[in-house]
Amino acid sequence: MCIFATMKSKEEILHSYYSEGKDGIPEISADGLLKAMEEYSEQSFNAARDTNGNSKTFPAYNDYLSNLEKLKPRQDDNIRLIADNVVSQFLPTDPDAKDFSFSFKNEGISYTALYTKNAQGFWQYDSFQ
Repeated sequence: MCIFATMKSKEEILHSYYSEGKDGIPEISADGLLKAMEEYSEQSFNAARDTNGNSKTFPAYNDYLSNLEKLKPRQDDNIRLIADNVVSQFLPTDPDAKDFSFSFKNEGISYTALYTKNAQGFWQYDSFQ
């Protein structure tokens, strides 16, 4: 049995969420479009679901979505990545400095990254505020 035989096309899914507007022209609401996208995503997931032997890696679409949430980088990781990419612009000129900090904005929020000098004399990310 082919799993693709029972799949709806994108157009079929979208068509099921259209309604007739006041002027008689078919239209789709933002909520309807979102539902159509979710339906298509779930259908695609079911067609391409990974299997591990006889057991499915993700028994349901919601299990897959919650696993994706776990894979998203945490805010701490994002702040560290940003700080590590711009730290060279803020290095102190004093060779005896043991720590320093600098401020930057990300998505309109101000952060202060704190760095300390390690035993080898390299600047190492410590934390942020």
